[in-house]
Amino acid sequence: MDIQALRIAPLEGQKSVAKPAKHEYLWASIFLVALTFAAHGRSLKGSWRWDDGAHLSFAAGFSPWEYFFIPGAAQAFSPANVSPWNAFFYDINLSLFGLNTVGHYAHLLGLISAGAIIFYAVLRQWLPPLSAMVGASTLLLGKPTVHIAAGLMHGHYATGFALAMLAIFGWTQFLKGHKRYWLGISICAYALATTCKEIYVPLVVLLPFLPIANWNQRLRALLPFILVAAVYTCWRYWLLGQLLGGYDQGAFNLHNAILQMAQIPELLFGKQIFPAILLGSAALLLISTVQRRLNWMLIGVVFCVVALPLIPLTAFPGINSPDRYLFSPWIAFSAFLGTLLPGTVSVRILALLAATIVAGATLLHVQERRTLNPILVYWDALYRFAISADKRTQAIFVEENGGTDDSYRRHVLTGAREAADSFIPGVPTGKLHIVDKSSRGLNVVQQKGLQLFEFVNGQMQPMSRQRVEENLVGKTERPPPEDFPLEVSLNFKAGMLHWKFGPLSQNYLVRYEGISGGERRYVLKYQGQTAWIESHPIKFSFCLSDAADDFDMCSPMLEFDFKQTKNVLWQGVAHPILAE
Repeated sequence: MDIQALRIAPLEGQKSVAKPAKHEYLWASIFLVALTFAAHGRSLKGSWRWDDGAHLSFAAGFSPWEYFFIPGAAQAFSPANVSPWNAFFYDINLSLFGLNTVGHYAHLLGLISAGAIIFYAVLRQWLPPLSAMVGASTLLLGKPTVHIAAGLMHGHYATGFALAMLAIFGWTQFLKGHKRYWLGISICAYALATTCKEIYVPLVVLLPFLPIANWNQRLRALLPFILVAAVYTCWRYWLLGQLLGGYDQGAFNLHNAILQMAQIPELLFGKQIFPAILLGSAALLLISTVQRRLNWMLIGVVFCVVALPLIPLTAFPGINSPDRYLFSPWIAFSAFLGTLLPGTVSVRILALLAATIVAGATLLHVQERRTLNPILVYWDALYRFAISADKRTQAIFVEENGGTDDSYRRHVLTGAREAADSFIPGVPTGKLHIVDKSSRGLNVVQQKGLQLFEFVNGQMQPMSRQRVEENLVGKTERPPPEDFPLEVSLNFKAGMLHWKFGPLSQNYLVRYEGISGGERRYVLKYQGQTAWIESHPIKFSFCLSDAADDFDMCSPMLEFDFKQTKNVLWQGVAHPILAE
């Protein structure tokens, strides 16, 4: 849907815009590529950030066919969403650039540039050049785009956006009477976009409302897209075992949802500039309404397509910043802004309006970049040290700003180091040791005589003995128990394997022996389901694993055959295993 945003087009009966001039798309492309790298080029100097470590570790351990088509692998990546292109983005870059982040970010910025160029081409189907360029430029300068360009974990958003734009452009070209291959391009682009993120799936709802050709032609052309959406639905059910669903954390609250949705404009524009934008947009909207230049049915469809997927996010993780979750609303606003530019004023006034809009978007961009920069500096320093640290002598102390670590940093940093070690032959074995504010992991670090490093003033520095004593010594980390009760129940029914681990309702680490041999590791929710073949026995062990500890509580290797029984219950006692 990020996509859908774009189509705030004129009325169906309005006179079509002039055809693009010779070399127009070439010059527009040059400008938009230059603007992309001028606005976001600093990302080329960045390191890994946020979820990158977990994604690198996953991409290094699984092949694309597994996380695209094997339920266990897909759920190991995300039990809440189907977005295999997220991992595929890392797989592509690792095969091309290894651990050189410059290549990874160049790929990301190239995708953003391509998306903006095709976005411009889509807008040009209904808007004059300057209006379309205002829309594309505003898109590139928005706050959500700053977040997209700042993190490689957003690569699937940028890929999906470019593919969705290509699907729309191919759709319009075909319905304008061009070659039939444009319809094939559109269908393929839409199918690939759905593998990037669920938000691109509703594009099939938007296409028939785009004012091109007539309704009968649109509906006939829509049939292949409906088929793709149906296949996607079956594929999603195969991978996740459910048609609907997402994040399990949090509880939906209508009042809270309304408050979060209402604050989206303020998040996108900021308190200072929002009143001016509101007044200016209202004036342009009034003019466009009087001139009868707006397609209100299309506007309503776009609003629904953009807003409805955001509602579940208000429960978890919450809509509290202008990050990737607001990419769809920003695309919609960018297209709408281009549509609102009046076409009946003089060229001088139109150019002045366009310059004012782009200047305002630039101000928003600069503000968000300044806000985000300290966070980027922190993650860059943390990841660079985690990948280059000598595991035999150095360890890391991590804590959230103003709070204790929740094991997230431990998980992503160790994942990044494991992935990096897999690219370097002869690397010393052992794990990267990380200590958090609750002192978890400190015992092992002290026993091995490792030097702790912490983030101070923009870089990683040795943690003094005094700092260690003030922040860590005296706090008892959780010791491993002598033994621990574990249990698992399995039920095979109608081609689906249902599981429930216990006794705690949290994630479990599963060591699974594949049908063709070799061990696979999955992190699974304590209960769920996946497609399974009855004739294949299952052999696995499972662990109650806390990434903040240096041990796992694991069951012995278990083996079950569903040709003998459809219901299995195992209960036993596990013993701590040092997680080296």
